[in-house]
Amino acid sequence: MIIRYPEYTKDFNWTVLQSDSYTYAKYKKAIGAHRRVIFLKEHTILFALAGNKTIFLGDEVLHVNPSSIVILKRGLYGMTEVVPDGFEYEALLLFFPDSMLQSFLRQHQLQPDKIIADPQSYVMLPTSDLLHSFREQYMLFFQNRAENMEAILQLKIQEAFLLLLAGEHRDAVLNLFHGITHAQPANIEYIVNTHLLQPLTLGELAQLSGRSLASFKRDFQQYFNCSPKKWINEKRLAHARMLLLNDDMNVSEVALACGFENVPHFIKIFKQEFGDTPHVLRAKKATI
Repeated sequence: MIIRYPEYTKDFNWTVLQSDSYTYAKYKKAIGAHRRVIFLKEHTILFALAGNKTIFLGDEVLHVNPSSIVILKRGLYGMTEVVPDGFEYEALLLFFPDSMLQSFLRQHQLQPDKIIADPQSYVMLPTSDLLHSFREQYMLFFQNRAENMEAILQLKIQEAFLLLLAGEHRDAVLNLFHGITHAQPANIEYIVNTHLLQPLTLGELAQLSGRSLASFKRDFQQYFNCSPKKWINEKRLAHARMLLLNDDMNVSEVALACGFENVPHFIKIFKQEFGDTPHVLRAKKATI
């Protein structure tokens, strides 16, 4: 199962700071070792408060602890693992949209001294006394909701930007910020094939490619001469059929391995595509 950050919640949740239209922060606590697959729906600043976490981003591995801070671009898909060391893992996640960062960079007239053509999708840097003080103060808002909370949270994220740019890693942070605000759409074939079997929605694939959903659908149709939903389902179902005929995984495991989180839906569209349910297909193979 994929965990998506941030998630908007209609009911009050003390671990989330949000307005009617945007989620600004989340306090995360985990006990015991575990692994999760995550997808970032917004740009994220990660402050580890206690414990250790490992983040796997393709071939790259990040070891996060309270002495480090990570800035992550929206659209990242990866695996996280809480490392068992006798401590609970706690973290503060701050989220920000393109528009907020663009406004900040314009206001302060900030531009990298040297623009990197293909900046990384994250920056990891050591914390400082000022950033440590910032995160401790920010945590107070989860238990003490103030009036004009949204305005305060917008100012706090700008404060975080300024503090991140005040240290020795200023150039790396500014290049990441510039990369976020000047990102070009990624190769659509590469994005789709790379994430084909991952349980991502069309909207999330669009985010990964740096496009709006409408632009993603249009560009996909032009490139593949087929709608993205039809093309992706056909490829996933073909892979599922291969696994059902050649692997010992059960139907639920096959569904998840092919990007389908909803098993009944997987069974329904599998039958529509091949004329048999996954169970019937296997039964027929067994009688041959």
